[in-house]
Amino acid sequence: MAVQHKIDVNTATEEDLMMIPGLSEKAAQSIIDFRDSQGRIDDIKELAGAEEIDARDISLLREWLTAGPGGEEEEEEEESEEEKVEEGEEGEEEEEW
Repeated sequence: MAVQHKIDVNTATEEDLMMIPGLSEKAAQSIIDFRDSQGRIDDIKELAGAEEIDARDISLLREWLTAGPGGEEEEEEEESEEEKVEEGEEGEEEEEW
């Protein structure tokens, strides 16, 4: 079964993580072990400190994981929405695609 929405890395079980295409059981357990030893993860890139996870994995994991409420991904998303609103207000005459 494929992931229907992003998984919160701070609450994910091994079974949740195993739904990520290509993620091994060993890597899933490594993420959980890292979280248990380090505490709350605020940004997915912190997982680079986990065994079995490298920079390439981080790029892929960003597609499937979130750091939950207050995490960096959510803050970036909120800023993007605010920028869109601001741009729309300032540039009413912009060309449409």
